[in-house]
Amino acid sequence: MRLHLSQHGFSRFELLVVVAVFGVLGGVMLDRMRYLQEYAEMTAVDVTIANLRTSLRYRIGDLLIRDRLSEITTLVDENPINWLESRPPNYLGEFDGEPEHDVKGRWYFDRKHHELVYTANNRRYFMPESYRDYTVRLRAVRLQQASPAGTQSPKPGSVPEWVALVQVTDNKWF
Repeated sequence: MRLHLSQHGFSRFELLVVVAVFGVLGGVMLDRMRYLQEYAEMTAVDVTIANLRTSLRYRIGDLLIRDRLSEITTLVDENPINWLESRPPNYLGEFDGEPEHDVKGRWYFDRKHHELVYTANNRRYFMPESYRDYTVRLRAVRLQQASPAGTQSPKPGSVPEWVALVQVTDNKWF
């Protein structure tokens, strides 16, 4: 006697295994997507900072060519975003302190402290300098040009001051 067993569809165990596999794959994919979003945010911030520094160099070069050395130090008081040809789409504007509304993932200029501030949106891989300060802060500062080795120290005011855009906070993405 021959038994003929016919099975239609999945058993409950097979269905459970398939759901578990898809769940694990979905979790891995979502975790990877979050990492890539944060990596994209970090890259956008780094590119914006690089563009700001390049714009500062162009502004200084323009002042040098026009023989307006005395105006270089005035760049310290300017909003660095104004050095760019076009503002980042996530730039909020100038404020006296932190704006009232949500600043995650946005740039703004703090007129009170003369700082350009970016607040991290994705914070999983961002290591802040201090507890809960998820900001990248930049400031234009004056730098005194050093005299060449073997020469006398210059008289005050005889060596031009330069301006550099420096990061005020010590934080990083890892």
